[in-house]
Order: sequence, then structure tokens, then C-alpha cells
Amino acid sequence: MRIVHTSDWHAGRLWKNLNRLPELGAVLDNLAAFLVRERIDLLLMSGDVFDSVGPSAEAERMVFTFFRRIGSAGVQTVVIAGNHDHAARLEAWGTLAELVGVRSVGLPRRCDDGGLLEIATRNGERAQIAAVPFASVGRLVSAMDVTAAANVAPQKYADGMQRILEHLANGFQPNAVRLIVAHTHLANAVLAGSERKVHVGEEWAMMPQAIPDTAQYVALGHIHRHQRVEASAPTFYAGSPLQLDFGEVGEIKQFLLIEAAAHLPVRVQAIPYEGAVPLADVSGTLQELEHEAERYRTRGHLRVKVQLEQRDPDIARKVRQLLPNAVVVIADEARSDDVVDVQRLVAGAAPRDLYAMYYRKEHGRDADPRLLTAFDELRDIVAEG
Repeated sequence: MRIVHTSDWHAGRLWKNLNRLPELGAVLDNLAAFLVRERIDLLLMSGDVFDSVGPSAEAERMVFTFFRRIGSAGVQTVVIAGNHDHAARLEAWGTLAELVGVRSVGLPRRCDDGGLLEIATRNGERAQIAAVPFASVGRLVSAMDVTAAANVAPQKYADGMQRILEHLANGFQPNAVRLIVAHTHLANAVLAGSERKVHVGEEWAMMPQAIPDTAQYVALGHIHRHQRVEASAPTFYAGSPLQLDFGEVGEIKQFLLIEAAAHLPVRVQAIPYEGAVPLADVSGTLQELEHEAERYRTRGHLRVKVQLEQRDPDIARKVRQLLPNAVVVIADEARSDDVVDVQRLVAGAAPRDLYAMYYRKEHGRDADPRLLTAFDELRDIVAEG
């Protein structure tokens, strides 16, 4: 059985006012071509199909077109909801998507209620997929647990995730290919830097020992860095197909090709996505950037650090005029020897002196004595209440 694991598309993501849907469209177009050309039997999509619970019509159209294309070629799909997806909505459109071979699971379920899926391939092989969509803290931990000792709620969350996996894995049969697809944070996974911190706090993590050793492959979503995680079964985060923020500069984005049979160890191969625009960091003076502009314009979405001898409030416009692909512009201003480091002198300095230092640092000249007097008067008013 030939299986592909993909994840964290975040379709419809608007990043720094940049619509990245066309990039994702190119990636999905190439992925679909691969699935059809290589006669893949099963696609596992491990959550965060969309970037929000209310995706745009354009994002939905792109995703549905992808599933229709691969479904008409005989590729079957299991897709679960991530923390960015609308769980009920995903299950609702899934009732229609089953017509093109897509099985969707939006909420954690029991084996007999859709939590353990069975799929037969066109060659007669059988797969069992334990589907574990994103389980919010609120679903597994009560308010009373949260107000208890610091370690009670996180431990209860980890225990709850382990019980879900154990329950589903108990339904595995030895003559089927046994798979788990889950959207969760596994402890010790390396973050990419683009994940929403509130959703991936280390305290709300499943432990690696929770992975049942009866699974032949565990397809994880939620963490955007492609990686293998040490567990009792082959366990991988596919990662996101796009570099989603500048913390991922240089990272190779890959999906996973799995060859599996019921009684054999799986073979796993990472294959780079095609079609995305890379992120890159460049730096230099404005003159140096101008000299390299032609080359930099082809490097993808840029974070530009421009070195300045003095403050230039118009520098962002100048850089973007020179480099239209500059997404972020950072002014790196040279510090004069006579400019006082305010942070170093905070301790023991009077408020008036601190303000004078701040004014000098920001404007490159001493503050007018009348301004300092006004500062003292305003401070007195505030202090008097």
C-alpha cells in the first residue's frame, strides 16, 4: 500500500498582508500530480487544512478542487480537523466529499462512532486508520482541574490523549495496515517558530510513550517543522508545505511517502514540495542593496535589514521601491559613541534625566529646557493623583 502524509496547509493564510493562497495552489497542484502519477492509494491529511474556522471561498474552492482531482483518480483520503479548522464544518462538507473518496473526522470519536476508519484500496489491501483530531484542553480537562495544583491539568490532558489512542488502537487487526493520524503536540517535538504559541505550550503535550506500538506509522500534524519524533512506532510530523514565517528560513518543506504492508515494517521517504516561494534574509546598506537588487528580487519573500548611519523615517518605502518582494524591513541604525545607552543608566537616574536621555537618543539632539520643565510638571500632576 502506498500512502502519502501531508499536513498544515493553512489555506487562506494572510501573512503580513501577503496572500499566500496562489503559492499553496501551486504546491497542491504539484502534490496532486504526484499522487496521480505514482498511483498513491491513500492520502493522510493530519489537520489545519485551513488557517481559520471561516476560510474564504477561494481557499475552500482550492482545497475542494484538489480533493476532487485526486479522488477521481482513485486516491482515497483521510482528513482530520486541526486547531485552526472548524470541526463541525469539516465533518459537514465531508458527508459530500465521501463521493470523491474523502473521509473526514472533526472531533475525537469512539471506534464504533467513526474514530477508527477502514479503507480498502483498489488492489484489495485493507488499512485501519485511528483518527485523532485536535482535542482542545477544554474537552479533556475540567475547570476544577485547571484551578488545582500546577501539574494536575497538564497531566490529565496527557492521560486523556493516551486513553484516546489506546481505545482506538485496541481495534487494530493484525491483517490490516495500522495507521494513526493525529493533530497534537508531542512532547520534545521541535517547533518551527510559526506555530501559535497558545496552542503548542509544552504543558499541553502528549507524551511519546502514549504512542501504541501496534501502529505501523503515526502521521502527526500541528508542528510546522518536518521531523521524526522518537516513539515506539515510526512517528513523523509532515510539517507545513510553505515556510510560514521567517523562523523557517532555509527549512526544506517535505511530505512523506510510506510503503506499508500488514506484516512488514514500513518504508518512509521524505519528498520535497514544489511550487512554494521561499523566505530569505538579506542585509546591507541601501547602496549595497541597490547593487544586489536584481539578484535579491528573485530570492523570494524577503526580510531586509538595512544598515543606516542616521535615522531615515522613509527607509521602508525606499527599500520596497527597490525590492518589491521585501515583506519586512528592519532599520539597523548605527549608534553614535555620544548617544547614551538608556537601559544601562536606568538604575539611580532621575526621571527627568531619563527622559532627556531618551529624547537625545531618539532625536539626536538635546531636549529644549522648556520641554524638560513641562515633563517635570506633568509628572508632578500624575504623582499627585
